[in-house]
Amino acid sequence: MNGFVFILLNLFTLALLSQGLVNNGANIVFSGAAQIYIDDVTNGNYLTTGTGSITASSTSTITLLKDWINNSSNNGFATPDGGGVVLAGNAQSVGGSTATAFYNLSLTGNGIKTLAVNSTTVGGQSTFTGILSVGSSTLDLNGNRIDITNSAAGAITRSSGYIISETNVAVNPSIIRWYHRTVGGSKVYPFGVSGSYIPFTFSISSTMTNTAAYVDVSTRATATASNLPWAGASNLGGAVNQMFSPNGNFADGSDEVVVDRWWDITNSHPVTADITFSYRGIENTLTPPYDIGFIGPQYWNGSGWISDNLIIGSGAAVVSGATVGSVSASNVSKFCPWVLSSKLSPLPIELINFEANCINKNVVLEWCTATEKDNSYFLVEQSLDGINFTAIGQVFGNGTTNQKHCYQYTTLATSSLVYFKLTSIDDKGLKSNSKIISVASCGNPDENIVIANDGTKEIGLLLNASSDQNIQLYVHNALGQIVESIELNVLKGNNNLRVALNNVSNAMYYVSVYNGNEKLISKKILIADLNH
Repeated sequence: MNGFVFILLNLFTLALLSQGLVNNGANIVFSGAAQIYIDDVTNGNYLTTGTGSITASSTSTITLLKDWINNSSNNGFATPDGGGVVLAGNAQSVGGSTATAFYNLSLTGNGIKTLAVNSTTVGGQSTFTGILSVGSSTLDLNGNRIDITNSAAGAITRSSGYIISETNVAVNPSIIRWYHRTVGGSKVYPFGVSGSYIPFTFSISSTMTNTAAYVDVSTRATATASNLPWAGASNLGGAVNQMFSPNGNFADGSDEVVVDRWWDITNSHPVTADITFSYRGIENTLTPPYDIGFIGPQYWNGSGWISDNLIIGSGAAVVSGATVGSVSASNVSKFCPWVLSSKLSPLPIELINFEANCINKNVVLEWCTATEKDNSYFLVEQSLDGINFTAIGQVFGNGTTNQKHCYQYTTLATSSLVYFKLTSIDDKGLKSNSKIISVASCGNPDENIVIANDGTKEIGLLLNASSDQNIQLYVHNALGQIVESIELNVLKGNNNLRVALNNVSNAMYYVSVYNGNEKLISKKILIADLNH
């Protein structure tokens, strides 16, 4: 079509068959409640190219059974709030080289509707009163963002349908951008997946002050139920670099104490809201007993997890398949990556590192924080089994600070494996825990292991072991080259071993004993009598 096409009757319906409708640079003008019905399930597309557009009233409608393709140089509508589009077929898509700005968009029929172009808009460009009607259909965002310009709570409606936001990459591009502007109230982002409706509710209590303000929300589970990859964009609060679990000896708690679902929330302007997260029971990958306890929301502040799940909200965990659970958080004003974690084992906050090192007869614990909030002190706790901990000391914190601070605590070493953790206590007595670390025996080596040599090719080794284990003995020459490597089996308790050396001559050597990567002892010996 070229030039102008006028459809002037208020209640006129035009049925186009077989080839769909190709708008090759024309301006199709609707009057009143005029309608076009493109009745072809195979070729029933609406395709616009060049400068093609539609001028229509808010009550006019185009219904089609196939795809909407906008390859024109504009957003598809010459009037900012003109017309409605109904996708009434089976599998359909909204795509093209240019994003379309719909006023009303209704999804009916069967099959999944797929968004194939980024920044598609629904709601209008002037009065912002149009509606996205999902109905009983499924809309797959497919790695694209949909913009809802209507700030009313009813801007998105549904019956049994939902919107899919599942894109398993570090920063999810399948986003609903909702322009809440200066309007408050409860807004529901109607997410869902695999037949389950998992809405995200954003109930605004302190509105944004800008008429162009919006809140972006996306959500996803991960294919391997490991919560990887983690979120990583600076506009989402900084790259997530850890999910340490303070209980259960989990170096990484992404499975063990965290529900396998992410929410990325980004606000263009300051706003405060009560929010509710939903997830499926199959996404509860927590390790017992955390899987049947209470869980609460935590957010990544750019350097650590804020363990407000102790106070800002919680919900009983669900564990059964498609059963949907929900957790709410009150008075939230920080928006970035969010997860749901066990209230018995919240992810630790803002720790950059926590390490233990052997120095002489002592274990020296060292840790640094990136930021602190109302941090009164750290409680240092010790355990012999990694489960039952006893407080052994405390170190004062730095209250509230955005600067890096490092701490140190020294305790006497023992002759066995020891576990340590930190508990941060704030001004109100609320606690958050670090990951658990461990250190092997690092007491005075002379008390636990002795190397003896009388100048011959035989070494005596006295060792008091805390358990049955394999150790390695290395012999280095004066140049540092290994001339002998021997693996030894030792039993728990006292061991008196005699080790023959086969590759030595009269010279000076260094004998070292290792347990894995840990050096237990090193001693210089002199081989001077090869007659023995």
